[in-house]
Amino acid sequence: MTKKLILPLLTSLIFSACQDPAPSDQVTACSLNYEQAMREYEELITDNDQNNDPPSMPRECKIPEVEPGANLVFSVVLKDFNFEQEDKMKDALERAKIVLNSKIFRERVLNHTFEGQTTFVDNNGMSNEEIYNSIMEGAETLFPEVDEEMDLDITLYYRNNSTVGYTYPDTTRIWVNSKFFNTYSLGQVAANVVHEWTHKLGYDHSRGSTPQRPFSVPYGVGTIIKELVDGM
Repeated sequence: MTKKLILPLLTSLIFSACQDPAPSDQVTACSLNYEQAMREYEELITDNDQNNDPPSMPRECKIPEVEPGANLVFSVVLKDFNFEQEDKMKDALERAKIVLNSKIFRERVLNHTFEGQTTFVDNNGMSNEEIYNSIMEGAETLFPEVDEEMDLDITLYYRNNSTVGYTYPDTTRIWVNSKFFNTYSLGQVAANVVHEWTHKLGYDHSRGSTPQRPFSVPYGVGTIIKELVDGM
């Protein structure tokens, strides 16, 4: 099915200028390809016998159990990334895909609470299970076809401000601020992208910093992604 733009252009309206800048986590990323990482590590150690500051040994990832039937994939276009930045984004997205299709992600979303109630703030009148299903269906507001795909068009830019990322309602594009991206952990990068993508599913949050905002769908799901990716 051909995807068609179904919303009017709202170019003057910022849909999302997110998120509160979090401190960069000093998280050592695990190795998805552990055997290859170990070979490279051993070669590096052998070639640098006199090195007084040897590299850290690779850590094998703790891959979460797959949720039966979960098959969310990515369609990704990256713009204005250098090779190193592109590799980092692709690595973060690969880990996000593993987490999104896991049992623990489903459990975390279904059990998300706010003020003792199993719910999200700004949930569009939907239950946690309905929110989870909408994420896994991948039907963005602009592209309402249920295709189990995250349609991502990500541009890297730099601004010396507190905006981690933003998007508009009339485009699939997400803008990511390199000021934060370059030092963020893979979990923080993945969380930022998923946060912005949930706006594409129609979820919003308060513009100002409020006690409720961290419990909205973009922030709540983003936090789950960050913790699970960095915890692998």
